Amino acid sequence: MRRRGRWRGKVPAQMEIHWQGAGTTGTVPVIPTAPQSLPIAIRPPVEPLVQYLPWDFKTTFPQPTQEALDAGTFPEEDATPEGIRSVHDEHARQTLATLHDLDAFLDARHHGVDPATGKPPRTAASRQRLQERFKTEPARLEHAVEVLMDVYETVFGPDAASAFIKAIRAWHAGIKVEVEAAPKTLSPLPSAARAIQFINHATADTPPSGPRDAGLNPSVSARRGRVVARLPVPRPLHAAISAGHFGQDESSRHIRPGAHEVREITECHAEKLIGILDSIQQARGSCVPGEANRLQGLFDAGLAAYAEDFGQHAADQLEAYTRRQASLDSGCRRER
Repeated sequence: MRRRGRWRGKVPAQMEIHWQGAGTTGTVPVIPTAPQSLPIAIRPPVEPLVQYLPWDFKTTFPQPTQEALDAGTFPEEDATPEGIRSVHDEHARQTLATLHDLDAFLDARHHGVDPATGKPPRTAASRQRLQERFKTEPARLEHAVEVLMDVYETVFGPDAASAFIKAIRAWHAGIKVEVEAAPKTLSPLPSAARAIQFINHATADTPPSGPRDAGLNPSVSARRGRVVARLPVPRPLHAAISAGHFGQDESSRHIRPGAHEVREITECHAEKLIGILDSIQQARGSCVPGEANRLQGLFDAGLAAYAEDFGQHAADQLEAYTRRQASLDSGCRRER
């Protein structure tokens, strides 16, 4: 049976394409071109970003502090150019891996997918577990970076740690790191002054501001200067060791605590101070006269005892850390 339809055969007034002769006849429309006299804008090359630091941590490195060598935190036999380079390479590798994991997790959280699979969760239970990880995992990874830098600081000092974290973050962002030019002065600036000149405000070692400084007296803030609000792991003072503040061993020799023991001491001290700060906030809203002042005295005494063992700078850093943690804890309670 022959099919009939409205599109069978030619349609009256239908436009047709002439396949033969295309491009050879004069009926082909000519596309106008831009006048040749118009200038073509050429963008100048973009200068690559460079982070200038006292060391580039590839060919030049800081030296371990004398205190770290004396305490055995960094063995003297490893204080060779090859040993120092190896320590920096391994520390940078671990930190860069942690920053990479943090970026991947934040990207997964932004898209609402599981970072392990790259796909959204299917069940309600898996969605709940993923939401819990979104709340806790970024803080855990950031804390891991802080711990790595704290360990590095115990060996190479705060100036080197400040420069090293900026170099690592620059590499992570694809920015080249070069050694800064020598200052045009008769005498070179101290390493601490050079580090301050190249402070990068995007890094985590920016001093606390805003809500994190709530509750600090102006005199305390001025005294702290650029104190970092993170858990300190300082070197114990020689006077505190000689006085036997950390106990004695079986041979009646005064104990010099290592970095691991110092961290445990500081964590325990910080928990007590944070608890006192929480009690101060509650006492201010109570009717017990003088309770807040009594607790404040305990807080100041605790900081003074820590300064006697580890120095005033370490005590200022511990104060900044505990006040920040107390403010974060109170903020969580308000949200609940």
